[in-house]
Amino acid sequence: MWLDHHSWHESIRSRIELIANLVLSDDREQKCASELIVENFDLRKRTACERMANFAHIVDFRLPQVSTLPPLPEIITFYRSLPDSYKKLQLIIKKASKGIFWDEELQQDYEEKYLPLKESAMSSAIKSLTTYYINGLIVAVAESQRILSKSLLAERIFQEKPNVTLTVLYSPDGKVSIRRKIGTDIKCDWIARRLNGGGHNYAAAGVIQSNGERTPLTAPRVVQELQNALQMCD
Repeated sequence: MWLDHHSWHESIRSRIELIANLVLSDDREQKCASELIVENFDLRKRTACERMANFAHIVDFRLPQVSTLPPLPEIITFYRSLPDSYKKLQLIIKKASKGIFWDEELQQDYEEKYLPLKESAMSSAIKSLTTYYINGLIVAVAESQRILSKSLLAERIFQEKPNVTLTVLYSPDGKVSIRRKIGTDIKCDWIARRLNGGGHNYAAAGVIQSNGERTPLTAPRVVQELQNALQMCD
């Protein structure tokens, strides 16, 4: 069985269905991966699983209740940037399996190790921000460090730049994250597919190959590839 909450291109979907029982979530259903697992493996009676699915749904779709939850997604993003990421993430998994989504250990790491780096990274990303008018869209392009949650950074950009309709965040290694402004009908997943990726219509990700073996990705290159992608989407 293959479960995925992202949108898939029909040609890929039909090929995978030859070798696996494929379970996908339609964007209109707005179900996260955790919810698919709970539903398809009949885990509703397990309280911790149900709570995890509810937590993930609120965070994935940035519902208003997200402000009442502990900043678990942020600390996960931070841990993933560390050399001992596997060990750190395993601790979170063990706690979550018992229904514990936040404790003193996580709070200490959040306050003492993550927050000081977050503010610096957020400031650096905002300083790198440039805006472009591409195919009728006002696009914000910014470099984002690994420790930053892409959703949080995109929200900050939309707040500070209310005229922006699409945000593209990139890292020097070639990864790009695409977010649309709430209330628009931009298909982020269509754009991402033309950047070697995929995702949802409201949020997606892709990869832009570097021109040289060790050439870091830059904003002008992102804009160039984005222009090509948006023209193909017309």
